Amino acid sequence: MNIFKFSKYFFILSLFFIIYSIFYINSNNLKYGLEFSGGTEVIIDFYEEVDIDSLRERVSFISNIDSTVQLYDENNYLIKFPFDQKTEFNVKDKLSKVFKEFYSDLNPNIVQIDFIGPKVGKELVQNGLMAIIYGSIAILIYVFIRFNISFSIAAVFALFHDFLISLFFISFLNIEITLSTIAAILTVIGYSVNDTIVIFDRVRENLLNTNSEFTETINISIVQTLSRTILTVITVLIVLIPLYFFGGPILRDFSLIMVIGVIIGTYSSILFAPYLMYIFSSRRINKNG
Repeated sequence: MNIFKFSKYFFILSLFFIIYSIFYINSNNLKYGLEFSGGTEVIIDFYEEVDIDSLRERVSFISNIDSTVQLYDENNYLIKFPFDQKTEFNVKDKLSKVFKEFYSDLNPNIVQIDFIGPKVGKELVQNGLMAIIYGSIAILIYVFIRFNISFSIAAVFALFHDFLISLFFISFLNIEITLSTIAAILTVIGYSVNDTIVIFDRVRENLLNTNSEFTETINISIVQTLSRTILTVITVLIVLIPLYFFGGPILRDFSLIMVIGVIIGTYSSILFAPYLMYIFSSRRINKNG
């Protein structure tokens, strides 16, 4: 089974997808959660289910800024207000008036109210980006020490491939960028790099123990680790898919990004990263390479 011979075509496809992802993300601004943009978040509990459209309409009148209302849990609703200098002072009072006027028979209760200023949000954005950058540098150093420069560059390029395409799906599916989103992306990066390193390690071992051509050695290494890679991704998906459906609103976006990222990372480890390694190795690697 010669998997590597198809890598060139998938590599070209990935390049087009990366370019398209950059274009799409630039054209459609990412949707930042309140952790990054700043604002007020309120969780309301009702005695029974209410009509969410009428709730949106009534909530929209209490402020001049756009608000969002969504079902949080059974009979619980999440209301978000973007940052406004007066919001943190009047949201609770205005919501209480709306509830008293329209929903007094449903015994509404403000379960939780959180306010995040824009300065804190800006710092969280910077910290999230720095976490990704520092993680990438650490991976580059580790792979360089363990393997060689062509392997390490290929691993980091594959990392950004996974990051950009995952970000494309986040933007395409209109998923908010929150702290849990950043955590999911970092987890996906770690998962993907782990899979890539497993294949690279097998390539190195086979280079030391065989006299095959470099392309054949790469293909043999991919085939030898294929069952392990497939079993690993299936095991992870067995956990993530139920988590998406039954984990509740807090974990839904996290698990969805993980599912998408694991699939992208598996594809990248098998068909993208090995071909990058082949490109960056300008000559046939000998047994000491």
